[in-house]
Amino acid sequence: MNRVRDISDYDRYLFHEGRHFRSYRMLGAHRVQRGCVEGVRFAVWAPHARAVSVVGDFNGWNGVDHALTRSGSSGIWELFVPGIAEGTLYKYRIEAGDGGVVDKADPYAF
Repeated sequence: MNRVRDISDYDRYLFHEGRHFRSYRMLGAHRVQRGCVEGVRFAVWAPHARAVSVVGDFNGWNGVDHALTRSGSSGIWELFVPGIAEGTLYKYRIEAGDGGVVDKADPYAF
């Protein structure tokens, strides 16, 4: 499991300055451990979204169960989901400001 730290205020600052040269460590899906629980931390930049959720094999592509939380006014949305295995298929379900909903591939996926 990778040693990925939480997104800091400094990470957000550098990202918005266009000087976060390792944003791939901050955004995307990363296997992490929170306490004794292993899972995946999802993070995506969607500054104009009304809502964001993660959908995939692990939840039957259901856009209700795993809603991400907006991180202040940064435009970054985050969520930790326990128990997801490496290689699990997923996308972000984004509700735009105009109410339209679209499933998008993770631009930071690897």
